[in-house]
Amino acid sequence: IARRVDDSVAQVVAGRPAVARRARGYAPAPVVRSARFDAPLLALGAELKSSITLAVGGAAYVSQHLGDLSEYESFVAFQETVHDLCAMYRVDPRSVRLVHDLHPAYPSTRFAEQLGGERVAVQHHAAHVASVLAEQGAWDTRVLGIAFDGAGLGDDGAVWGGEVFVGSLVAGLRRVAHLRPAYLPGGDAAARTPVQAAVGWLAALGDGVWERVAAPSIALPTARVRVARRLIEQGLNTFTTTSVGRLFDTVAALTGFHRSMTFEGQAAIGLEAAALEARTAGADATPYPWPFDGRAWDHAPLLDAVLRDLERGGSRGEVALRFHETLAQGVADAAHSLRAEHAFERVVLSGGVFQNALLVERTESRLDNMDIQHWRNTLVPTNDGGISLGQAALAACMPGG
Repeated sequence: IARRVDDSVAQVVAGRPAVARRARGYAPAPVVRSARFDAPLLALGAELKSSITLAVGGAAYVSQHLGDLSEYESFVAFQETVHDLCAMYRVDPRSVRLVHDLHPAYPSTRFAEQLGGERVAVQHHAAHVASVLAEQGAWDTRVLGIAFDGAGLGDDGAVWGGEVFVGSLVAGLRRVAHLRPAYLPGGDAAARTPVQAAVGWLAALGDGVWERVAAPSIALPTARVRVARRLIEQGLNTFTTTSVGRLFDTVAALTGFHRSMTFEGQAAIGLEAAALEARTAGADATPYPWPFDGRAWDHAPLLDAVLRDLERGGSRGEVALRFHETLAQGVADAAHSLRAEHAFERVVLSGGVFQNALLVERTESRLDNMDIQHWRNTLVPTNDGGISLGQAALAACMPGG
């Protein structure tokens, strides 16, 4: 096999393309052409759904999907693709500006260190937003960028995943709001076990919540809840997070997903499917309260309302549908709240959570109703497969880029 290339995966969402895996038939065609990419640079992406971007000769070339770099075979393919793509365009990867994620433990970051030379670290969620702007060739457009995903290292060392930025590629992107932080007991283990994640989010409701979730209407597994609570109380392997992905997992756990996930996003995919089925059946789609105070969304009223709905006998599908409508309304509320203060031209949506077609459709519908223009990824994945393009675009606008 000269070059490992998977099949591409794409769909049409709200009338526009959405690429989940960019590979055969797409890569390595140039995604963006701009004089800002005249000077060579190599962006190495993140860890999951890896891709790289080589900018050279006025164009940005995004590689095929390379997989999860924690897997040995994927990391070998990653290294081969770096050298293959650079050789194709006669670029020495050791002599160009290297761009990587802020996370020091990602294999792509360590690979950049091994190559040597000039290195630039770019924050994960800023790169998500930047990938959309790069697709549009919108170097100076001032936007409100909303990045929802599972996890990425924040500038403050916390696990981010529900972020709002203001700015442009040229001026830079500044974080101005986020989801209220919650506990992440067990770190990465919570990302695989929705019940464990749920304990971290439910802690915001106080000690009385544990009796509520033990009741037959919800029945979270008591042993797993007990262990997660102990991790939080003792501060063992417990972090803080603003991840919308983990909020999805929490609602999935409350509506019956009590096992560990066997693939990434499994709980959230099930929640979307339940919501779509409920919408077809004409279920109540009234949003839950999810207040935004100009700086943060507060998940406590949302989760309290979900619990009350379940305690009254609400169905899994109806809760799932109302949750999707809540997030869509919350994004629209934030855009409305921040429009006067920050005078942005567009709202940008990116991050793995926006692979959810129902959420995208409902969010864009609300923004349309408010006469707020919006962009999202259509050429590269909105998941981490688009990160390298955003890294390249931000680095190209930095001094020396």
